[in-house]
Amino acid sequence: MQVRSFPMDRRTRFWGLAALLVVSAGCNWFDDPTPEFVQVMIDGDTGPLLVVTSTQFIPTTNEAGEMGVQVYAADTTAVSFPFEHTWNIKDQNRFLLYAFPADSSTVMVRLRVFLDGTPDYDNTLGTSVEDPIRYIYLFNQEVIPDFDLL
Repeated sequence: MQVRSFPMDRRTRFWGLAALLVVSAGCNWFDDPTPEFVQVMIDGDTGPLLVVTSTQFIPTTNEAGEMGVQVYAADTTAVSFPFEHTWNIKDQNRFLLYAFPADSSTVMVRLRVFLDGTPDYDNTLGTSVEDPIRYIYLFNQEVIPDFDLL
């Protein structure tokens, strides 16, 4: 079997390279998909709400197979409504939010979370000390819907 090659002139090579650059630029192949910021908005009727946030944690599993989160550093803030704050998560690629009322009451809240301005979570729910709000974001990893802080 004989393989034939066809010589390319400069013009053909130029247009081929130009077409490749246009296609690759339009596909966003070289864009970094990791979000840089997470924005949290919480609205409710009463307060205050204790909000624990962290970017320094790892998901874990105990001997019984239950999911948990090992937190290494966190901030706890008593917030009133409406609450809005933005965190830089570019270096950690993760974010954890754990919120519950400061007293023993049940509070109805609307939690909205945006990753670089794109909605990621929007839900209205009741929260109490026994049933806290849990939100976790891990870039390129499975999200844990229910977890305990360890």
